[in-house]
Amino acid sequence: MKGIYYTTQDIKKIFRWESNSTIAMRRKSGFLPEPDLPGRPNKWLKVKIDAIVGIDTDPEIEGKLSE
Repeated sequence: MKGIYYTTQDIKKIFRWESNSTIAMRRKSGFLPEPDLPGRPNKWLKVKIDAIVGIDTDPEIEGKLSE
């Protein structure tokens, strides 16, 4: 998963979803944001998805979280 985007396949792996219809349902419910680059495949900025999952992607605040 290199680059600044996660693809549809990456999203399915991260959340352990098996189908594209699950992604569509999660987008409609508001859990998953609309893709930043719609197309085939859709692409989401990693920072948005990492924020949902709870992964800190900003190395500048790494030591400040425990203060």
